[in-house]
Amino acid sequence: MSPPEEALPSPEEGLASLRLFNFRNYAELSLRLGPGLNVFVGENAQGKTNLLEAVATLLLTRSPRTTTAGELLRWGADEAAVDAVLVRGTLSESLALRLRRVREPGAGPADPAESPPRIARTTSSDGHPIAPRDLLGRWPVVLFWPDDLQLVKAGPEARRRLLDVLLAQLDRGAADELVRYRRVLEQRNSLLRRLHLEGGDAPDHLRTFDDALVLHGAGVRVARTGLVRTLGPLAAAAMAEISDATDALEMRYVPHGATATDNREEAMAALRRTLARAHAEELARGTTVVGPHRDDMEYVLNDRAARSTGSQGQQRTAVLATKIAEVRLVGRVSGRMPLLLLDDVLSELDPARRERLLGALATGAGAPQTMVTCSEEGLFGERRSQHFVVRQGTVLAR
Repeated sequence: MSPPEEALPSPEEGLASLRLFNFRNYAELSLRLGPGLNVFVGENAQGKTNLLEAVATLLLTRSPRTTTAGELLRWGADEAAVDAVLVRGTLSESLALRLRRVREPGAGPADPAESPPRIARTTSSDGHPIAPRDLLGRWPVVLFWPDDLQLVKAGPEARRRLLDVLLAQLDRGAADELVRYRRVLEQRNSLLRRLHLEGGDAPDHLRTFDDALVLHGAGVRVARTGLVRTLGPLAAAAMAEISDATDALEMRYVPHGATATDNREEAMAALRRTLARAHAEELARGTTVVGPHRDDMEYVLNDRAARSTGSQGQQRTAVLATKIAEVRLVGRVSGRMPLLLLDDVLSELDPARRERLLGALATGAGAPQTMVTCSEEGLFGERRSQHFVVRQGTVLAR
């Protein structure tokens, strides 16, 4: 059930309405959102996170929670849909995502059974088909999940993902490099696995993949290096705000086996050297062991590695500073504030950090429209917000 039309003011910019059909635990949902804070309250496993996932899957072109698209469909359903109306001043855009389970016949008479189903995905803008990649950055999004609170201590994959999601929204050229790098990495790994099983040295066409890996891998590294150099000072400033200038934060991009550089030719030369050194190891292991997929981003707190020396409170504050920096960077580059999705993270913060986070996000160009989930009331003090109650796949306005 959605709130009545007159209940909520429309946002001047952001997500005005959301409709779901057979998405996760939602059979059908029609929801209007307001500007500023939209708070979704409910017990665990009621569908709060699924709401945020639906928005992220539409606007970021993939789910932040799963790589298996079939998990997005409601149990027993063969189709799912996410529809959203987004506004900017007097302009609006209707975006639609359709997911459909496709069962294909077997290979032939000897294999009459159906092959495992795949999920066909289509997206449209105002009723016209659109490539998913063309949606990236159109309506910027910043995500904050509970796992992000472990960002400093977690493995490098989470930090690489943070950078790549930002790059995909802010820099179309970098987004293309990421896609091409992942494609050539997959193809090269497939060939290395075959060589590993069959034995023998690298054939000529492996060198073709090497050239492509060097070209696009260098592009990814240069883009990430530039992003960290821009994001880092914003995070440092936010860290000073939150910690009352008691802690100094620095972010550094750390290429695997190389030195960070924003010069593409230097990055290509360095990657080619590390590939040559890793030749025997890659054939022995059957996988690519060097490149941007092995790189990391380091948090330095008061001139020491935050991962090993920072307290839990300092590490969490560094993560909060990163998220504030993301919002401000997106606002600066795109000229508009992103939609902010906060999934049950405020309840894990002490009251002081919670207030500093909300206060810092509301500064500068103005407060972003926010969808936030929580399991308890009273986390937002006197802040103006729209409240919804989530219960077993239904959402009711309060």
